[in-house]
Amino acid sequence: MAHNHLADSFNSYFRLIYADNDELLKQVFKIRYDVFCDELRLEENCPKDIEKDEFDIFAKHFLLQHKQSGEFAGTVRFVIPPQGSKKPGFPIEKYCLDTIDKSIVDLASLPPGTYGEVSRLAVPSRFRRRAGEKGKPYIVDSHQKNPESDKNRLFPYISVGLYLVCAALFVEKELDYAFIMAEPRLARAMARIGIKFERCGEIMEYHGQRAPFYIDQEMLKKGMKPEVASLFKLIKSTVKTQLSKSSQRHKKAS
Repeated sequence: MAHNHLADSFNSYFRLIYADNDELLKQVFKIRYDVFCDELRLEENCPKDIEKDEFDIFAKHFLLQHKQSGEFAGTVRFVIPPQGSKKPGFPIEKYCLDTIDKSIVDLASLPPGTYGEVSRLAVPSRFRRRAGEKGKPYIVDSHQKNPESDKNRLFPYISVGLYLVCAALFVEKELDYAFIMAEPRLARAMARIGIKFERCGEIMEYHGQRAPFYIDQEMLKKGMKPEVASLFKLIKSTVKTQLSKSSQRHKKAS
């Protein structure tokens, strides 16, 4: 089916990996260091090859591996403050709380364990160059009419795939809200593929000009374009399987 083209192409070139051990987390923090600390200078005073913060302990981390080369093409985390955790439980609460319009969503009233934040999406520069997005931590809006003519043209799918990983975690965990600090043009780009975030605050300087956005379960499901929905189904199945296998491994280890 034509709707499966995006999913088939993505699956041909990329492999999702749940970073649930120290060795894989080392790769996550190294990519983030290379992008946020070394290249873009968005974070300062990072230990060599490590970019991490206090929210990583509450996050599910995923890596995207390019099958042909074996290189990691990107990483993302989805921060879920657990029930009983103290605020701020995720980055928006710590850095951007004053910009959020409480008449739209009041973070102080949301119980921990009912919401999450898409955060720290990073794509190494060698992959972004191929998609024409040098100078950004991720690929924002790069569409190719004929991706099959050049294998490298599949790399714009990296960011979409990683955002869909967070969407899969959002659905799997049955959360009420997911938040993201994003450039407005990123929100517009995501809306074009049917993932429509709503802005809930003012634009501020936060690693560039960004604003807080949110999405709920109904908003996520109702607008997704068929070809993206097909990719989401594939990613959701992969995420669910990897979370289950990880849980089983940890039970055996304990």
